[in-house]
Amino acid sequence: MQRRTDIEGLRAIAVLAVLLFHAGVPGLTGGYIGVDVFFVVSGFLITSLLVSEKESSGKISLSSFYSRRVRRLLPVSAVVAVSTLIASWIWLEPLRLRGLANDVLAVATFSSNFVFAHRGADYLQSTLPPSPLQHYWSLAVEEQFYVVWPILIAVICIGATATSRLTVRTRIGVASTVVAVTSFVLCMRMMDSSQPWAFFSPHTRAFELAVGAFAAVLPVMTAKWFRSFSSVAAWLGLFGIIVAVVRFDETTKFPGPWALLPVVATAFVLRGGNASTWSPNVVLKMSPFQWLGSRSYSAYLWHWPILIVVAAGFNRSLTVTEGIVCIAIALGLSEFSYRFVENPIRHNITIRGLRAAAMATAVLALVAGAGVLARNNPPTIAAGPDATTPTLIGDTTIPSGIAATTTLVPTAPTLPPQGTPVQAIVDAASMTGLPGNLTPGLQRAISDMPIIYNNNCHAGFSAVRPKNCVFGDKESSIVVGLYGDSHAAQWFPALEKVALKRHWKLITYTKRGCPPADIPTYSSVLGKVYKECAPWRRNVLEQMVTDGVKVVFVTHFDRLLSATTRKPMWQKEWRDAIQGTLTALESKGITPVLIQDTPYPGQDVPTCLSRNYTNVQKCSPIVSSAYRDDMNQMLLDFDTAGKHVLWVKNWFCTTALCPTVVGNVLVYRDDNHMTVTYSSLIAPLLDAAIFDFVDWYSRPH
Repeated sequence: MQRRTDIEGLRAIAVLAVLLFHAGVPGLTGGYIGVDVFFVVSGFLITSLLVSEKESSGKISLSSFYSRRVRRLLPVSAVVAVSTLIASWIWLEPLRLRGLANDVLAVATFSSNFVFAHRGADYLQSTLPPSPLQHYWSLAVEEQFYVVWPILIAVICIGATATSRLTVRTRIGVASTVVAVTSFVLCMRMMDSSQPWAFFSPHTRAFELAVGAFAAVLPVMTAKWFRSFSSVAAWLGLFGIIVAVVRFDETTKFPGPWALLPVVATAFVLRGGNASTWSPNVVLKMSPFQWLGSRSYSAYLWHWPILIVVAAGFNRSLTVTEGIVCIAIALGLSEFSYRFVENPIRHNITIRGLRAAAMATAVLALVAGAGVLARNNPPTIAAGPDATTPTLIGDTTIPSGIAATTTLVPTAPTLPPQGTPVQAIVDAASMTGLPGNLTPGLQRAISDMPIIYNNNCHAGFSAVRPKNCVFGDKESSIVVGLYGDSHAAQWFPALEKVALKRHWKLITYTKRGCPPADIPTYSSVLGKVYKECAPWRRNVLEQMVTDGVKVVFVTHFDRLLSATTRKPMWQKEWRDAIQGTLTALESKGITPVLIQDTPYPGQDVPTCLSRNYTNVQKCSPIVSSAYRDDMNQMLLDFDTAGKHVLWVKNWFCTTALCPTVVGNVLVYRDDNHMTVTYSSLIAPLLDAAIFDFVDWYSRPH
């Protein structure tokens, strides 16, 4: 097929949009659609080659096709993946290297998109730092397409010729239409259940490649009026791509129906980009676009790992200027790999058939071997001497000889006011090195979760009814509830210890990402407004009444996203919603206790500690960033108004900062949740704060 300069120019626009978007250049918030442009172009080019071969020779040589793909894709892909692993070994945080090793294996098996879909859909991992190889997901989608599409075309075109009743182009056009429609419907349906899978899955992205395939088989008309029409459509398509780049942003539902704009726009450019002397080719054939377009594959592969590894080396986010410098470095490496790796190999037609298969096997084995070697030999973290596990003792205990069923106070007790930091926290603020006996260890931290995650008591995203999960003394008449999202669930280990000690019945009502306040939120994991929360809250309230709950502890992550802005909601949005929840509970005879939220470290703590093991305080957030003043003021107003508030900041923070390691105990398992170990450690403090209160409000008066 004759080389078309408009296609190279289109590739240049696509990769430039992606590169500048990832560099953080203002005004290009929709630059991610460059990947969608690539998908359409790939579908167009691959189908055009296959159709041309079938029409000219009467057959499709799958061996020749896959030989070309091997020469074109694998060498540069392998060089970038292995180079990224080496650079990451030097500059990336040690804890991220095991995950990166798995990502290298995914590159070798063309399964990166599935790895990142699973990671994005798992809300326990969705906040982890991005992988330097995350951009390989799109390459995996294309590779999966290349495996299936030529075989499908070869099968449906058996017996077809350019002059037969059902021509090659007709058959492929019908197949492309069926694939595009089916894939788009699946994409729309999956957007409502799991946006990460809709984003990364081949069957939800196939419609973009199929649209390109359909554009490739449309008949070419030479009439002047049609060429003029195609040129106008191509200009509109180019304008549509630019509109998507500058108007789309992180709030755009994607790849939802808005994905049709860049996809259809790209198809218009492909069909009419060189239709006339005044078509978009007059711009796209310019030398800068041709240079970048020819190197777009290498540029795309190099740019992302450079941005991620450099940011890790600086231990901070990059400025726009620094991001642009990184893009310049990526373009320099692209030129090198284009000249000395990509071009020499892809133009070497002697590498075909068995030779191509042998080269593919060798290249993939090299990449996989590098991944296995890295995974089996993780870098060591030079921890310091062992530290002592702190002992936290509350002020309130049951006097000897008095049963747990005895009312200890004659008047209604109050919860403790905001106090001074506990001594263990004060001591932790002066720690330097990471303890050698850190519990849990950094590698195990992410899995140090409450048991209610493993036994399905912490409800999933789709659940609308609470689980029947009872803990503590199941025969007790004192029934205590725990209500909220994962920030309520993190209190389970501590509250369960208290319940067992005090012979309370503890029932959990927690759900992933779902606050107890009656307010709509946006789930970044689901990629949509979290509609399952409202019915779940209604059912929880009914269930609490049925369960006979007397006191319920209520809390939530105070940085959940607004359903409208997709940014953390401010207290003015929370205030009425929380008041409504408290009123609803009180109307049912249930006493609610608002637990102050735990500190927000703002970064994955185990990953940070793996880098700063000689000075753990570099990972300890200051109080002003760990706590929101507006949310604290809201709680203070509730407290002043007579609502019950449990202040817990002094169990986590000094007046200046919030340590991430206390004694030998790791406080956080990720960027915002307590470890089970720390939650259990502070159980005595919780017991001292709430025992008299729960005992009083759980009994008839």
